[in-house]
Amino acid sequence: MNYAVVRERITEEVIKIQETKKQLDKFVKELENQEIEIYQEALVDAIALNLHGFYTGVERIFQVIANQIDYRKPTGDKWHSELLEQMSVDLPGIRQAVISENVLLILDELRRFRHVVRSVYSYQLKEQRVLDVVNQVFNFYDDLIREIEDFCDSLSLEIDR
Repeated sequence: MNYAVVRERITEEVIKIQETKKQLDKFVKELENQEIEIYQEALVDAIALNLHGFYTGVERIFQVIANQIDYRKPTGDKWHSELLEQMSVDLPGIRQAVISENVLLILDELRRFRHVVRSVYSYQLKEQRVLDVVNQVFNFYDDLIREIEDFCDSLSLEIDR
């Protein structure tokens, strides 16, 4: 395994996640100022789609770690939730936990929301639910990025060995 390559792939995905967060900020601010219902609905849909993309980006990072460092990616019907659990666990001699229990809980909520976005028509999305989820993302975003960066720093230590 090449830690430098893994770190680079994670960094590239973090940049995309950061851009998605900027989009979410922009759409939420616009929604607060928008009075025309059809535009409000379109913004709620855009927020939901970007939340989907945000989680997918985080999951891509975890897949890289599972495949390239753990050499074990969950399979089966529950692989998405099992991957989250895997990232919250220290693997002695292999790697530290990537995320804390608190970040795990919020990501699991976002994972379930992503499933809803994938499974329903956009007109069925509830505005308040979308706003609740985006506010959770805003509240834990800095912790998530810090934990991923801390993990990347631990990879840098491995590169230097």
